[in-house]
Amino acid sequence: MKRLALALALVLLVFVALSPASLAKESLNVLYMAQAGYQPDDIRAMADLFEFLTGDSVNLTFVKYDEQHEKVVASAVSPVATYDVILLDLIWTAEFASKKMVVPLDKYITPQMKKDIAPAIWDAFTYDGHVWAMPFLANFQLFFYNENMIKRAGFAGPPKTLEEMVEQMKAMKAKGIVKYPWTDSWNEKEGLVCEFVWLTGAFGGDTFDAHGKPVFNTGAGLKALEFMVSLLKEGLANPKCLTNDENAASDDFVSGNAAFTTNWTFQYGLMNDPAVSKVVGQAKMGLIPVAKAELGKSKYNTASVSGFQGAAIMANSRHKDLAWKYVRFVTSPLVQRAFLTEMPVWTSVQESAYAQTIDKTLPIKSKEIASVHHRPKVPPYPEVSSILQRYIHQALEMKMSPKAALDKAAAEINAVLARPK
Repeated sequence: MKRLALALALVLLVFVALSPASLAKESLNVLYMAQAGYQPDDIRAMADLFEFLTGDSVNLTFVKYDEQHEKVVASAVSPVATYDVILLDLIWTAEFASKKMVVPLDKYITPQMKKDIAPAIWDAFTYDGHVWAMPFLANFQLFFYNENMIKRAGFAGPPKTLEEMVEQMKAMKAKGIVKYPWTDSWNEKEGLVCEFVWLTGAFGGDTFDAHGKPVFNTGAGLKALEFMVSLLKEGLANPKCLTNDENAASDDFVSGNAAFTTNWTFQYGLMNDPAVSKVVGQAKMGLIPVAKAELGKSKYNTASVSGFQGAAIMANSRHKDLAWKYVRFVTSPLVQRAFLTEMPVWTSVQESAYAQTIDKTLPIKSKEIASVHHRPKVPPYPEVSSILQRYIHQALEMKMSPKAALDKAAAEINAVLARPK
């Protein structure tokens, strides 16, 4: 009944907002990922309502995250766009904008819209002074822990520092509570870079400086990789981490085979779903711990990584006006209010009494999202990330020392960034 009431409210909103011209029947092709974030059923429900209201059709294509970039690039070079609307990861903003693969959205964005979304989220989709995607998914990582395992190990509550977490994991392992207390997504994919970014933040630094130059091979970045390697060497991290993606790491945790992990916001719903989770009532969500030396240096004593996603319009789309109406609809505050499985991008929705009542975790999420660290906004990001993934993974496989691996990665990335544009 609640969803029906919200749908009716959306009907009233959109019928007032849509112009008569938009009622001509057209067809949109939309590319979305079937991984973290809003799940396909929710995206289909949003599209169904848009179709009902406009009479136009929405053809959805769902692919794994790793397949998105290649499909967008292929669509961009086609005489006719394969996709009109795409889900744009913040790490692609510079590349897609510099190559004019998507269109700037500045003319559509009002001052009121700008004011109601945090500057850090807008910044993720801004390049060369223009906005290239409408914020849609405020994804970021959070800390997930098994409260029952913590108490069985003799501790009162979750760790606030990485050192406390290691202490708790060692106690759990010694008492036979869980064989590998830590699980994560450390396969040689983009998720590995995300884990490295938040851990570097937890040790008080960033992977790249303000000018987009790598600084991860000294200081906080080196400490982060040394910490990851130590978890494997001490048998605290599951060896499966090296092949896990985010979904596999989530499966480990919800199956009761891990005490701690970090993951994107989607895991909260899964761990509380009795149809898939063995840790309902035991699993909790909190702020990601930082190194003890970093306590008191940031507002919330936590660090995370941003995974913001935006809805963008392809430059070679023949239906740009309709594409914007679809983008504006699915990213609207009222639609996000109806689908609170993910963190809404709108501050007004986050702070609303309704959202606070439905999602009791919003205070935690608000602190974590305020503590995110970003991956670099550089046009050759896919190549930069691939280099970083490769050398971090070699260090985790014990084929290189953390210092040697990061020095090599920094040298190769500097060479890529120095190439003529």
